[in-house]
Amino acid sequence: MSKAANHLHRYKKVNLSRTKGKDYFVYRCTKPGCSHYIPIHMSEGTLCECNRCGNPMVIGKIQLNGSEGGPLTKPHCSDCVVRKGKLSHETITDVADFLRNKEKGANNPG
Repeated sequence: MSKAANHLHRYKKVNLSRTKGKDYFVYRCTKPGCSHYIPIHMSEGTLCECNRCGNPMVIGKIQLNGSEGGPLTKPHCSDCVVRKGKLSHETITDVADFLRNKEKGANNPG
């Protein structure tokens, strides 16, 4: 059995093109001693390791059509996505508690 078959690959997007203007992007495994790569257009449905949490994941349309409209440089699972502009329930509760305590302090000086 080959070394490549002994682990889940952790991918990073790299450009293998040697000519300017002609890009050939692939996902290359970043684990030491592994020379595996797969063309990005063939990577949908591939089992790999999440670059953020390390859990197994399958590359899907979400990873191939990232927020910029292109494949993610370091693919990660949907559980590890941090949405900008959305506050969690805990954050909102913390802010509300802070404001309540600030009001109490203003009402009771000293």
